[in-house]
Amino acid sequence: MNLGTVMSTLEPVVVVGEEFTEQATVSDWPARLALVALVAGLIALALWGMRRGWQGRVARHGSMAEPSAFDAPASSGVLGLYLGTSISGDWLDRVAVHELGVRSRASFHLVDGGVGIRRDGSRSFLIPASAVRGVRTDRGVAGTVRGKDSVIVVTWMLADDVLDTGIRADDGADHAALLDGLMAAHNDTSEHADDSEQAEGSENLNSEGVHDSGAHDAFDGMQGDGPFDGPGNGPGDGRE
Repeated sequence: MNLGTVMSTLEPVVVVGEEFTEQATVSDWPARLALVALVAGLIALALWGMRRGWQGRVARHGSMAEPSAFDAPASSGVLGLYLGTSISGDWLDRVAVHELGVRSRASFHLVDGGVGIRRDGSRSFLIPASAVRGVRTDRGVAGTVRGKDSVIVVTWMLADDVLDTGIRADDGADHAALLDGLMAAHNDTSEHADDSEQAEGSENLNSEGVHDSGAHDAFDGMQGDGPFDGPGNGPGDGRE
């Protein structure tokens, strides 16, 4: 059997194989289209769920007060990243109003009135020193996770709401200096508040002491003027 005979014998097999491959390729299209439709449906469902969740947050946070505005040249502060603000105690509950939950580039400014956050493309605001309730380091805030203790979290009061705001400086040395400055400012504010409370308590104590002393003197002044005072007029003198 020569080569030509062999090739002629295999030719029908090759033709059948090509037809089968073409049919298989054509028959795969419905399955592929179904898979694409399924993936697109899952993505659309996820986006719808995210939108519904965000709308729910907007409704919950709708009554939240607006923070004080802040403005300063970016060059005068520490450059870094604003990671967002969440409800204190729930790092996933990102605030959905006043652009507080929007991550952005920012510069951070330690001023007499507190810490100013100047943001690129979003609202800048001031965290008053009197509103700060704590300063700590953490690994994340507002649904954002970073390295261990790489995020400065400032806990503060905005009217009746307790919030956690996360910031991070670009440079390690600037980050450490910013953390030290925030903690020192918070400690100074806390000490002043304690001193004010002690002074107020002392004033209240003194005023109460004066009042009690006056009442005691008035009571003493009444001694001898009552119907039971004087010899033989008391209830225990044996007279009826």
